[in-house]
Parts: sequence; C-alpha cells; structure tokens
Amino acid sequence: MQDGVRFAETEEDNQASFRLRYQIYVKSMGRLKDKGDHEKQELRDEYDKSARAVIAIQNGEPIGTLRLFWGGDVPFTDSLIEAYSIAPFLGVLSQDQICIVERLMVTEEHRGSNVTLRMYKEVMNFVLKHRAEIVLLDCEPHHLNSYLKLGFRPFTTPYTYPGIGLVIPMALIVGDYDHLKRIGSPFAMLTKPEDLAYCRFADELTHVIDNKTNVHSLTVSNTAQFLDEISSLSPGKDWSFNTTPSLFDSLEAEEIERLIQKSHIIACKKGNHIIEKDNSAKTMFILLSGHVAVEKGGQMIAMVSPGEVIGEIAFFLGVPRTASIIAATDDVKVLSLDEKGLSRLLKHEGQLANKVLMNLCRGLCSRILAGSETADFRVN
Repeated sequence: MQDGVRFAETEEDNQASFRLRYQIYVKSMGRLKDKGDHEKQELRDEYDKSARAVIAIQNGEPIGTLRLFWGGDVPFTDSLIEAYSIAPFLGVLSQDQICIVERLMVTEEHRGSNVTLRMYKEVMNFVLKHRAEIVLLDCEPHHLNSYLKLGFRPFTTPYTYPGIGLVIPMALIVGDYDHLKRIGSPFAMLTKPEDLAYCRFADELTHVIDNKTNVHSLTVSNTAQFLDEISSLSPGKDWSFNTTPSLFDSLEAEEIERLIQKSHIIACKKGNHIIEKDNSAKTMFILLSGHVAVEKGGQMIAMVSPGEVIGEIAFFLGVPRTASIIAATDDVKVLSLDEKGLSRLLKHEGQLANKVLMNLCRGLCSRILAGSETADFRVN
C-alpha cells in the first residue's frame, strides 16, 4: 500500500482501516468483541456503507485510522443524532454543515507522534472543502486534554457509551478562529481567517454550547476557582473528606495544584458507567461527591464514598477493568486525573510522588480492612 495519510478510496484502503480497528479495539483493548468479524479479523458495521475512513500508512502497513460522517452524504440516523447530541445544532445548521469524527486510533508505537494531527489535517481539509461549520465527537476522559488543545469544547452532559464507559460530547466550532488562536490550536496554524469566511453561524453555535457542560477543566479555567470547587465538595479545610484516606491527605494547596494539572471535574448522572468492565483505558478518578457502586455480573460488590480513588490499579498495571463503576446517586462528581501528568509527576517530583503513592496505599489498605477489597475489585 502507498504510504501517506489520506481518505480511503479503494477496497484495499477500507480493509486496512477495518483490520486496524480490529487489532486495536478488539484484540488490544477488548472492546466491541460482539461486533468484530473474528474470521477476517475486521471491525466494521452498517455505518461504514456511508461513512468515510481516513487511514495513515507507513511502510505499507496501517498505523492510524478514523471514521468521519458528513450530513451531506446521507442524513444522520436517529441513533447518531442521539449519540452525538446533534439535536441542539439542527436549529441553527443543516445536516450538510455538520461532521462527526469517531473511532480514531493509532498503533501503540506511534502514539505521541504527529499521526493523529496529520489525520485531523485531512479532516479539516474536508471540512473546509465542504463548508461544514461544526465537528462533533465523543471523548473519553483520558483524551480530554488532547481535544481541548485542538479546540474542541464540551457542550452537554456526559453519558455512557456501550462497551466503552463514560464519554463527553465535544464540539469544534470551525468559524471561531479567535478561540482556536487563543488556545494555540494547530488548526489556527493550518487555516487563515479568510479560509473560514463562509462560516456564518459561529456566534449562534457558541451560544448553543456555552455553559451547558457538566465538565469543568483546569486547562481552561481559573486555577483558584477550580481548586475552590474541589474544596467546596470537602467538609473541611484540610482537603479531608471523611475518615477514609484521601489522595489529598497531607498535601499542601500548592502540591494539590501540581497534582491535578490538566485534570477535569466531571458531573455524572445516576446510572452513568464511569468505568466500564473490560475497558482498557487507564484513567484514574477521585470521587468528589455522591456515591458510586462497583458491579460485576449485575451484582454490586462494593460502594465507594467521597475522597476515595477509583481506577488506580488499572492505571499502574495497565490491566483491563473486570468490574464496572456506576454512579449510584445523582450528585456524583469525579476528578479525572491526566495519565501523562501523573506519569511526569512520578518521574520528576519524587517528594510529592512519595506522598501520593503513600495515600494510594493507605486507601487500598483501608478497603482491605473494611472488607470491601475483593479480588475482583483489586484489578479495578
């Protein structure tokens, strides 16, 4: 196959995309096993008949792919309209002004390279050519920082994506060049204001998404306000939630600020799957308010209280989750900790890392003594 990044045009191109999806989603991440063609080792579905695929090829082999839906090809199905929260935008735009991006994946050895950006450059070229005004996607918590840097913004309530877990709908308003430039988005360097002259609804779209999200990010927020929000969810001034050991125990405010760099507060509804069984994502969360249940096989095996950490073992060991973590009340808020930031902390800030690891160990020991730390829970 010819090297490069391009929209798939041949059956060979499409099959390369389907095979890469299978290798990463089904074999590596254990996702969507019921939808994979295990004989052909392909992951495809009925949407691929109308969607477009972008592929990245190196040395004749696929190393990245994504799927794009454009309302100008075929009308969006009701399931897509619901999954990507399109309805609020249909009062402003026609469907041929809307694109959806999903199933973006890159082989492990090329993560952190420019492959993802090169694929999004193809998407942006498509968007400009077809005069689209908004690009939508559903983002897992551990990818939030990457998409915020591109210029995407959360705009509505997170929800549970079957087989994956908690996702946050995000929108890129193509015509909001000032926002792209202000945050240093690569798209601001790939486009010029005159390229976006066709966009007529940036202000209306900004009004649709403004202040309607349940995600609060330190990346785009005032640090003091962000810390105040976390502190307000704790009954004391010492960042102690209750008698259960907390990740914040014995940390100064300045240390907490360093710990939670590029983190996010996510408000969840009762029933949201914050962590989904078999998901290989390594996001670590601190429960700030409400209660969440640990479930396996439809049975609750533990209840988690504010101040406790969830997902820490999968974070450190890289093992799939073997139980689901589900919001049990309507007042659940979690702090999603950035994997890269925590890795940098462990590598470069020994004294703070020591405190954090000690708090994690105390939390695990507390669960063991309380009788809630079963073998099934440990791997989560």
